[in-house]
Amino acid sequence: MRKARENKEYVEKELPYRLLSEMYKDSRRSLKELGRELHISYHTISHTLSQLEEKYKLAYTLDLDIRKLGFSDGVIVTIKFEERPDFEYLKHRFEKDTFVQDAYLGEGDFDIFLYVVGLTPQDLIMWQWNLRVELRKYRPILRISIVEASIMGFFPIRNPLIEISERLSPSEKKILKGLNDDSRAKLKELVLKSKTTQMKAIYAIQKLKREQVIRKFTCLTQEPSKRIFLAFAINFLPNENHKKKLAVLWDTLVKEDLHASTSDYSLICDNVGAYDTVHICTFENGERLSTNGPDLHKSLFSEESPKIERSVLTGVLVGKWPFHLDDYEFFRKESVKLGVEDGSTA
Repeated sequence: MRKARENKEYVEKELPYRLLSEMYKDSRRSLKELGRELHISYHTISHTLSQLEEKYKLAYTLDLDIRKLGFSDGVIVTIKFEERPDFEYLKHRFEKDTFVQDAYLGEGDFDIFLYVVGLTPQDLIMWQWNLRVELRKYRPILRISIVEASIMGFFPIRNPLIEISERLSPSEKKILKGLNDDSRAKLKELVLKSKTTQMKAIYAIQKLKREQVIRKFTCLTQEPSKRIFLAFAINFLPNENHKKKLAVLWDTLVKEDLHASTSDYSLICDNVGAYDTVHICTFENGERLSTNGPDLHKSLFSEESPKIERSVLTGVLVGKWPFHLDDYEFFRKESVKLGVEDGSTA
């Protein structure tokens, strides 16, 4: 590993990127340990992280496995209104809905983007029906798809959902909710907040991590430097070249500038239902959006007649933005593997 020198250029250009990357991979990592690894003083690392927290409004949270919490696969719901409801009305409506984890406002093919967890297939039928009845005067059109697999990133989960999990003890719920609010919280703070003992708190954290309820202690960027927030969903008429085209797509994505505050693509998931795949992205400008966004998919997968719905995301109604910094290691490995399997990525 390269020995880092504590000089102005490194601290200003390299260290912020390294810290954002490390906090995304493991937000509970010791800054003293990281400082020893980089040969950077604790004071410099702590000061730089504080600047990043303020600049990008970092939210320390958890990547949770909803199945391990006892819930079925999450559901993505997009809503298009004939007449758009008031912001405060929508915010209040979805905040009180335990099953809505994240709700984003959009401008484009859909007005609302929802991530919903905790409903059985039977419950989902009634939930969407009741929502349509409640919003009927705005004439909503809902498109619903089940998240089959998360390819990259994750949707943040709210504490009310953790509270109704039947697989966790009361003390485990308290610890998990505390970490979900702040995954860098000190043990002493968690003990006081959950009104438990230090030994019970340590045991609960170790158990939740061991059983993979907690997939990752992480952080999300709530005000990234990139300013165009976009969600888009695609339906394909798939053919035998689909995997080869995926390899080309992933090869393209990994070439982005890794020193930005977020990756272009923060969330990619495969779905069953209204959409085959859903993406949430951030772009620096319109040119970047054009070359790395929906138009790239439309061009690469032209033989599969992709139908793309897209909206610029303009605000959070409920939950957090899912934006993060990732080095796309998954895509590097998969693009090579698919290229080998298919003979070529060209």
